[in-house]
Amino acid sequence: MQHFIQNLWRALLLIAALVGSAIQASAGDVRIGISSKETYVGLPVVLQVQVNNATSVEPPVLPKVEGLEIQSRGTPSQSTQIMTVNGRTTRNMSLTYLYDVVPQRTGSFRIPPISIEVDGKEQQTPPFELVASESETGDLMFVEVAGKQQEIYVGQALDLTLKIWLRPFRDVENNIVLSDGNMWQMISPRSNWGVFADRIEQMAANRQRPKAQEVLRKDREGAEHSYYLYEIDATIYPKHSGKIDADDLRLIVEYPTALGRARDPFASMFGDMPFPSGFGMDEFPSPFGRQLTVQSVRPIVADATVESIDVRSILTADRPADYRGAVGDYHIVTEAQTLSVKAGDPIELLIGIVGTGPMELVQAPPLAELPKLTADFKVPSEPLAGFVQDDRKVFSTTIRPRKEGITEIPAIPFTFFDPQQEKFVTVHSKPISIHVDPADTLALDAIVGSRAAVGHRTNQDDAASSGLSSSFQNDTDSSLLNSEAPRHLSPAALLFLFALPPLVVCGIGIARNRNSLSLLLSRLGWGSSRAQTQILEADSADSVSRALQAYLVHRLGLKTDPHDTAATLGSLRAAGHHKLAVRCERVFLAAHQSQVSGVGRPLSLEEMKHEALELISELRTQHEQKHAKPTRWKHSPEDFKRTLGKGSQIASLLVLTATIAFTSQAATAATLQTTPNSTGLEEYHSQSVNAASTLTVEQQQAVLAEASHLYESAMDRSSEDSADAKQAFANAAEKYQMLVDSGIANSRLYVNLANAYLQSGQQGQAIANYKRALAIDPANSMARTNLERATEVISQADNRAGEVDSDFTALVSAGSGWLARSLGSYFLGVTALAAWLVLWLVIGLKVSGFSFPWKSAAVLAAIVAIVSAVLYANNHATSGQTFAIITSPSVTLREGDGQNFPATDQPLREGQEVELVKHRGAWLKVRSESGQIGWVPAENAEVI
Repeated sequence: MQHFIQNLWRALLLIAALVGSAIQASAGDVRIGISSKETYVGLPVVLQVQVNNATSVEPPVLPKVEGLEIQSRGTPSQSTQIMTVNGRTTRNMSLTYLYDVVPQRTGSFRIPPISIEVDGKEQQTPPFELVASESETGDLMFVEVAGKQQEIYVGQALDLTLKIWLRPFRDVENNIVLSDGNMWQMISPRSNWGVFADRIEQMAANRQRPKAQEVLRKDREGAEHSYYLYEIDATIYPKHSGKIDADDLRLIVEYPTALGRARDPFASMFGDMPFPSGFGMDEFPSPFGRQLTVQSVRPIVADATVESIDVRSILTADRPADYRGAVGDYHIVTEAQTLSVKAGDPIELLIGIVGTGPMELVQAPPLAELPKLTADFKVPSEPLAGFVQDDRKVFSTTIRPRKEGITEIPAIPFTFFDPQQEKFVTVHSKPISIHVDPADTLALDAIVGSRAAVGHRTNQDDAASSGLSSSFQNDTDSSLLNSEAPRHLSPAALLFLFALPPLVVCGIGIARNRNSLSLLLSRLGWGSSRAQTQILEADSADSVSRALQAYLVHRLGLKTDPHDTAATLGSLRAAGHHKLAVRCERVFLAAHQSQVSGVGRPLSLEEMKHEALELISELRTQHEQKHAKPTRWKHSPEDFKRTLGKGSQIASLLVLTATIAFTSQAATAATLQTTPNSTGLEEYHSQSVNAASTLTVEQQQAVLAEASHLYESAMDRSSEDSADAKQAFANAAEKYQMLVDSGIANSRLYVNLANAYLQSGQQGQAIANYKRALAIDPANSMARTNLERATEVISQADNRAGEVDSDFTALVSAGSGWLARSLGSYFLGVTALAAWLVLWLVIGLKVSGFSFPWKSAAVLAAIVAIVSAVLYANNHATSGQTFAIITSPSVTLREGDGQNFPATDQPLREGQEVELVKHRGAWLKVRSESGQIGWVPAENAEVI
């Protein structure tokens, strides 16, 4: 029935508009229509303005007509019609504006032409007439609004009751009286409920209606009739002084005029009524039951009458400065989430207001205007937002103690106006006892360091040269706006660098001890043995001579023609081997004579072989005796000077020096090789970068300048007001974070950001960004030093707790882990390489003939190289893993999917490094140091 009446009403409006010629053409593009030219006072009619086939339309300008209230129904509707006739397609696009026209009095009204701009041309619709008459409500309905108070103040709760008297419809022919439920459903949805609208919507959503009772009431002529009385309660809080009125409350009832039989004998009576519940099956004590329906209705409109209620303004005399408009009766309570802090650290303060007034309108006390609070605490100046829960409203804020030694948070006042006492009342919360320790001296140290240096340090070398153990003076150079690629030690380059020094030393040794090498080779079967074999296997005198000549050239190190026996013999005589030279000459002469004449040689072939073998044996024996190594080297300073003056030793020293220089340069080049920073979470990092806004170069420079100014001013104020300084540090961190979020990856920028986070008390964020800086530039000494300081701050926050493990293996493991974390893989690799170079430098000097305690130096260098290499290899093995830093002071691992399962018994401390296993949505799956795996919120950790 509900949909039936709605559709019927729409059809009637359309028929009245079409048949009554209410829709008229204007300039062929604009049409105007009205649902009815006759209506009742308070009963709206629909005005329609339609524009067809226009590319641009400006909204109509509706004129003001005295006695009419014209309101738009919202945004215009658009429609497109496509018609195809005989293969020809036409398209019609229309834009329709709808307005409700409500007569405020009886009479005839003329709506003048309406101007509308279509496609750049102004067009006007024709005028039309509208007649409104008084609704013949008679004594069928009465509406009143009653209040429990006759006089209230602005903002005070006012309980109102809407009373509706509605006479039941009686069908005499069928002897039927509609029930209170039937009559309630006849109220039109076009009614305006005013301040009772929320209550009506709530009842409709719950498929409820007001309970009614049948009462007797006199009509305007004094005769009593039976009425259904509906009462609806609502509470309002007047915002203006004056009289309470109900101008926005108007009820429209589609009052039945006749019942009739339904066309469908199986139709449910009143099943389509336009109201939540429909007529009840048992509400008609009539045999006609399901066969009757409302055949016709007529609208009746009733305006509500309101009892005289005066709304008074809040007193202005003696109004406290902290009054914020609360009216009623209230109490205030406060609670601090942390009772022991350091100067400048945040304290979360909860403020609860409990009262009888409209809690959603209650404002927080103006904390920034309370001298007792602001004298010792840094408080936010902006208004606080709160949430309402039952009869209370809770506000949350953060305050920071300005100095050490503060013992309590003072009582917080809350002022309200009590309408019962007609005066302002101030209530106070109870003071909260706290303990404030001295602030960290990071900022003070930074100030001392920065003032001692000349000017501002703008690079890492200056910071290192200052001689300070740690420096918190931020870099202000614009070059940190340039992104850097991560640096690493190339494995291939390291292998080459570690292999080069041994090869060079071996080359020097070979060059310095060729004879000894020859002796060694001869002992191993090289040199003389080979010549002896060739001689024994020779089948002619010439072969014996050539084998002997080749051996002598090799032994004497000659660079002459291998067949020049005269030069060989001369070299033997020059070396003092005169007898051997004579015997060799006999062999060569015998071979020559045998080759020339073939006969008459002084020696036979066997005698030549025997003589050649003896010559080789005697030469080898004399060489071994001459180059025999003494048991101990004893050199005086004069001997050392003479040794140093030798050309070969100088050449060896030069080679070693060149090798070390080349190795150092190659190591530096290896560290400058870059690799993509792949952590296995490209999607996670891309989401973070994409979420950040991109800044132009000018904007980046402006943000950097602002961040630097905030940081410097915070350092200047750190010794005077810790709260203001930490707030300024936090503001600087926000600016630096903007630069990082814009896509800049620079090690010095990360150090700036980490310094600001550390100074503001966010140690976890500081550690995360120090590690990001070291991931890009492992040689950044400031990042490593300040990282150690941040770790110390975390340890102090944990009360320096910890038991010493008596197990030696655990102690060694912990010590090696601490050493690796403190020094870093880059430093360990460089140390191992440097010790390796020193080791071979010592060996090279020894090989070159220098006398010094080389064994001790070599053993020490070897130990340093081995330990550093082992630590580097162990640290490098885990460098491919992805880690996260816990940034929240209280995080607990969660089992399962991290959301629907309880937390484990393992807490994670702020600044702790955990291995990242998986990233899913707002959760990170991590592995703690103890090996336990669980989930933590992504907002509580920073992925490195």
